[in-house]
Amino acid sequence: MKAHDLQGRKALVTGGARGIGAAIAEALAAAGASVLIADVMEDTGRATASALTAKGAKAEFVRLDVTDAAQWAKAVDATIEALGGFDLLVNNAGVEITSLIADLDPADLRRMLDVNVVGTALGMKHAFRAMRPGGAAGKGGAVVNISSVAATIAFPGIAGYSAT
Repeated sequence: MKAHDLQGRKALVTGGARGIGAAIAEALAAAGASVLIADVMEDTGRATASALTAKGAKAEFVRLDVTDAAQWAKAVDATIEALGGFDLLVNNAGVEITSLIADLDPADLRRMLDVNVVGTALGMKHAFRAMRPGGAAGKGGAVVNISSVAATIAFPGIAGYSAT
């Protein structure tokens, strides 16, 4: 028996095309979960899903801008359709824009707030709606929100990121 058996679980991983998100998707697949990679990086996301499939996992890709509620609804529907359910969301997508406070561009701060805060909240909203009794997936589930150590320490140049 595996230390972490996720056989039969259906997961959606945001920011899953590369980096931490891709590693999370790979770990979930290795533990037996089916995985839907969601990201704005289409070519990289498709390649990540293909690499997981080549290792024997069930993996698909969907384009998702986490700041767009309509795209969230489509991504949840795509997860249910492609994987046969949805019971695990990993909210991993995030952006870091480096700038000293004295040089802060309000548009950059709004972008980080939209992706890192609003995108996470929209993910929870749509996951909870799908996973709750009577929802499209309706069997409950779990939501994991990924954060950074920067949330506890304001490093120089990333105070805006730290706040988000």
